[in-house]
Amino acid sequence: MKLNHFSITDTTLIFLGSLFFFTFGLQHAEIIGFESRFYVFSLEMYRHGVTWFPTTYKTPYPDYLGTSTFLIYLAAKGLGGLNKLTAVLPSAIAGSITLVATYLIGALQKRALGLYAAGFLLFTLAFLSAARTISLDIFVTAFTTLIFYIAYRAKLQQQKIPLILILLLLTASFSIRGPLGIVIPAGVLSLFYLLYQNIKYFFVIAISCLGLLLIETGVLLLIAAHVEDKSFMHAVLHMQVIGRLQTNQTPPWYFYFLENIGAYAITYPLCILILLGTGRELLKFKLSPDLKLLQLLFGWLLVILIGLSIPADKKVRYILSIAPALALICGYLCVLTNPSVYLFWLQKIFYAICRIFPLIGLAALTILHFRCAASNEWTLAALFVTLQVAVLLLRSKHTAFASALFIFILSFILIVEPINIKANQASSFVQKIEKLRKLKKAKLFFYQEGRDGLVIKYLANMSSEDYPLFIDTVENAPSNAFIIATEEHFEALPKNKRADLYPIARGKIGHDKVIVFSKTVPRPKVLF
Repeated sequence: MKLNHFSITDTTLIFLGSLFFFTFGLQHAEIIGFESRFYVFSLEMYRHGVTWFPTTYKTPYPDYLGTSTFLIYLAAKGLGGLNKLTAVLPSAIAGSITLVATYLIGALQKRALGLYAAGFLLFTLAFLSAARTISLDIFVTAFTTLIFYIAYRAKLQQQKIPLILILLLLTASFSIRGPLGIVIPAGVLSLFYLLYQNIKYFFVIAISCLGLLLIETGVLLLIAAHVEDKSFMHAVLHMQVIGRLQTNQTPPWYFYFLENIGAYAITYPLCILILLGTGRELLKFKLSPDLKLLQLLFGWLLVILIGLSIPADKKVRYILSIAPALALICGYLCVLTNPSVYLFWLQKIFYAICRIFPLIGLAALTILHFRCAASNEWTLAALFVTLQVAVLLLRSKHTAFASALFIFILSFILIVEPINIKANQASSFVQKIEKLRKLKKAKLFFYQEGRDGLVIKYLANMSSEDYPLFIDTVENAPSNAFIIATEEHFEALPKNKRADLYPIARGKIGHDKVIVFSKTVPRPKVLF
């Protein structure tokens, strides 16, 4: 088969353009939610130096290797300080590499398929969100996409797969995400050769990947034992392998298949509709090159969805590697020249929605105006109206798609993210408490809280390093200590004990309502 050659201009614009969108406005953004944990990892490495494992409270954390934290450390050192921009930059770069690799896969068939696939990847909510936060799974997504591209290109050129290069990429993926970093791309690659009925290569890849997984897991455990002791080594094994297989409070097996409809919109629902129109064709023995690619992509999608439905531990971010496959499948719909009646109407309906997407955005903005005022809402409204007029005047399906994509990205960055930050913010409250606490020279205590979760969010927003202490009874704290508890835990105290405590402040750390109190009357009495 004659290969289409990719455009250097396309790849450069896709990489730089996406990197701009992935990092826009992050320098002064607040650290919230799950990313707080990785930010604390980065703070400790930035302050105390490079370690094999990330640390909290100067203690190694067994769930992750230190590689991703080291990348943030390098970005912070190179750009003059640690903030959300430098913390997210490695993930954003991985996201841009994934976009380029997705384009390259599609461009092996048609340039238009590559461009549409890159666009649809940005149209995938979970991917866009991951690229603008601290994400480990986006690195696995990048490596999975690169490995698929290398294998697919080698197959089309009738060349041997560069096995050494594949193993190096898998090693890099493991160094960031542990065993999951090998399992996902190895599963996709093994099924790739199974669908081509190349049993020899299937076993070569499967055995090589399994051997690499066992060797690198063994090395990981040896490093863990060297860094700390055997108990930490067992903790690493439990957190990264055994713990994911335990069945305590596990989501149902169909969790990923249903949860993806919202999390991986717009591409996942569209892929289901495309499968309904192509499923029978994909079961045939001989397929055209474009249908063969479509079969490989559905294989990529299903091997991850089914494979990761087996372990007990299920989180939507674990399957981020399906996003490029979803994008390429959706791109296929847009480059069809002689579609079936079903796909013809699906194509027309999709483009019709794209043509009115500015109006949909305007309607959503109007609803938000009455419920919670969004920043830049009038500028966005004017932009949406302008784009709607342009789409109606130009009457081009490419313009309609580009307009819808642009609105989707802008809406996420300028509307969805600010609302999410507002709902989960902690920085302002933490800084007020810290300013007052330093003025009083008081120790910080957390009442009936674990070392993760709420406390990590507090630490991520402190301007200087100062580790809190943890208590289960208020009697264990000094009289002038600042004690933080959730309102639920505070209200659960006996009334006679609460009568002897003096509230200092009430507020929110993320979505948790908390109260700061002391055992002595604060002077002056403060309550905000």
